[in-house]
Amino acid sequence: MVFIENLDKYNFHYPANVAIVCSKHEERVNLMSAAWHTQLSHNPPLYGISISPKRFTHDLILVSKEFTVNFLRFEQSRLAAFFGKTSGRDIDKVNVFEIDLSESRNVKAPFLKDSYAVYECKLVDFRNTGDHTFFIGKIVGIHYDPNAFSPSLNIYPTLYLGTDLYITTDNSNKRLHDEKQVKEYLSRWVQGG
Repeated sequence: MVFIENLDKYNFHYPANVAIVCSKHEERVNLMSAAWHTQLSHNPPLYGISISPKRFTHDLILVSKEFTVNFLRFEQSRLAAFFGKTSGRDIDKVNVFEIDLSESRNVKAPFLKDSYAVYECKLVDFRNTGDHTFFIGKIVGIHYDPNAFSPSLNIYPTLYLGTDLYITTDNSNKRLHDEKQVKEYLSRWVQGG
């Protein structure tokens, strides 16, 4: 193992599921790729995204107080690259990349029509976390493709490896480790064998 104490960037925690964050203020819509996002709570349903203040989306969320979180199939990974490498301050991404959007039900920010899942979020809090702001959204609506979750995730999601690399899962290698299996293992371990 190599030890590093002083570092600039690190991405040893990747791969991470890519989310496309969509924001809207007045008539301006922007989309950006985010690998730093997470579920925070079931009740209330909270979801967090980490965005640099350098990003145009950061400003749009601060003024609109809402956003959508869109999850893409691997076939759409080029969109994640396009949205991550361009700025909404410079171009209208919706028109340049010919994006099909759908209207959300409970927020003004639209969502990507071809996403396999989408969270509509209203901003409830935000925190400065160093060089990023952590936005906490309450999920006020979910859109999803039921065929993508039958019986579990059966599509190929877009995962980010860092440094412009994207991969996906190999769904043929799924493993189920249910409660029964864990209890059987613990029972053998406690009994010494």
